[in-house]
Amino acid sequence: MKTTCLILASAGVLLAGEPATFTGVITDTLCGRTHSMMKMQSDESCVKMCVKGSGEYALIAGGDVLKLSDQKMPAKFLAKPVKVTGTYEEKAKRIKVVAIEPADAEAAK
Repeated sequence: MKTTCLILASAGVLLAGEPATFTGVITDTLCGRTHSMMKMQSDESCVKMCVKGSGEYALIAGGDVLKLSDQKMPAKFLAKPVKVTGTYEEKAKRIKVVAIEPADAEAAK
């Protein structure tokens, strides 16, 4: 029994380090899912302004707002659906980004 638990725990650690694909929408850490701070602006403009301030790029995925390690790559996908490939860091609630590519709007919901 102890051997089985150890093997399963080891497999979980190894899998946690594997890159995965996260589908969602690029946002910022200040506004997250809602861009109500800038009511008269588009979501894209809001993300841009918040990141110029103290916000960071993030991904809305499955209802969660996940920080992105790369703060340059997301700039061309503001408020757009994307697929982010990377490793999820549980403690930091952050994705260590390997790549970002466009996704269709249906996939990002």
